[in-house]
Amino acid sequence: ILVTVLVYASGLLSVESFVATASASGTVQRSKLFMFQPDTKEDTPSTTSKTETSGKEKQKYEVKTRNPFRLLVLRLGLTEPSMTSPFNYGKYDGVFNCAYCGQPLFDSDAKYDSGTGWPSFWRSAKDGSIQYKREFGGGLECSCKRCFSHLGHVFLDGPRPDSVSQQLLKKSPESDPRGRSGKYLPRFCINGAAMTFEDREKE
Repeated sequence: ILVTVLVYASGLLSVESFVATASASGTVQRSKLFMFQPDTKEDTPSTTSKTETSGKEKQKYEVKTRNPFRLLVLRLGLTEPSMTSPFNYGKYDGVFNCAYCGQPLFDSDAKYDSGTGWPSFWRSAKDGSIQYKREFGGGLECSCKRCFSHLGHVFLDGPRPDSVSQQLLKKSPESDPRGRSGKYLPRFCINGAAMTFEDREKE
């Protein structure tokens, strides 16, 4: 029996495939076929390039990951377990990019602890970098506008406008979702596996 096990813990993903065979005594023996463990900072980029059609525009990009768990999240819409992303912990100064195509999605200046167990941001990095789709159950899915990869969801229960940097608030992209009352900013609840992090260049 060929069995594939996905393990995502301590910021690392291990994918182990093994063959389970039953001996005469009934004991299950496992013969490991391979172990895949990506680098914690960056996956080995695929040499594959793709062209996605968005409206009338065709966008070319290089596929940045072959990590099986990332692909389950990005291309099939899997939600990673709460509290498992390393992006929940520590401080960051830089940009969070789409793990599939590399497009900048969020700046660390807008990152905050929402208490949900997933990396959260109250604004996107730039106008038009993210697209939105209303789901059947009423949720608002967000995905990368360049490669259409699933990122997570957006909720209108983020920080209050007076609790964030007013300078950053004024520069918030117009494409970001807004509530009618204006009492709260958006909460981008994003799968950590859907992003990679790039340090800000020091001058």
